[in-house]
Amino acid sequence: MSLMGALVAKGCVEGVVLAMAAHGTSAGVQRRGCFLLSSRTAYHIFQVARAAKGAIEAVVGAMMTHRSSVSVQEYGCRALRNFMVSDENKVAVAERGGIEAVVSAMEAHGSSAGVQEYGCKALRNLTLNADNRVAVATNGGIGAVVRAMEAHGSSYQVQEQGCAALLNIAMSDSGLQSLVRSAGAVPFVKKALCAFSDQEVLQKWAKLILKKLGS
Repeated sequence: MSLMGALVAKGCVEGVVLAMAAHGTSAGVQRRGCFLLSSRTAYHIFQVARAAKGAIEAVVGAMMTHRSSVSVQEYGCRALRNFMVSDENKVAVAERGGIEAVVSAMEAHGSSAGVQEYGCKALRNLTLNADNRVAVATNGGIGAVVRAMEAHGSSYQVQEQGCAALLNIAMSDSGLQSLVRSAGAVPFVKKALCAFSDQEVLQKWAKLILKKLGS
């Protein structure tokens, strides 16, 4: 086990954050740091520790500095999703540039199913918070999800998570529902329904979206 891995195993998220801060130009260190912060161990830590250890800033900084690294972007999206175990953390991720980082990752790496899957997962978690729904919409999140579903029609995970994110955004606000429709979401939600007719969860979410959108 690496030193950074051992730090997370011992609950020392601060140590990983400090290593990332000290080696900001190293894509390898940032990739490893984001990977460790996306782990199940880190998830359990953040259930207790919240977002007080600077981890959100470390991950967003890594993603913005190493935009061309697919692995940094994928693990970064995974880590950001990992942090959002409470509504407080969902707000913190949005306030500290998490929405922009995720959307930027999805735009830069459209051909990566991993980036698109975890980007959709991160946006799904973010949009469980009502205020974040507007922020995601105004920062290009709806379009990013629709493009992910268009590009990765054969990926169940992308389709499921994309539907979940769109459903959150369109849950109760007519203005946001209009934005989801105008982004061209309906045809891809319908395609997902047809492509994954045996997937109960996706079917439920996709049908709810279409109902919300009056389609």
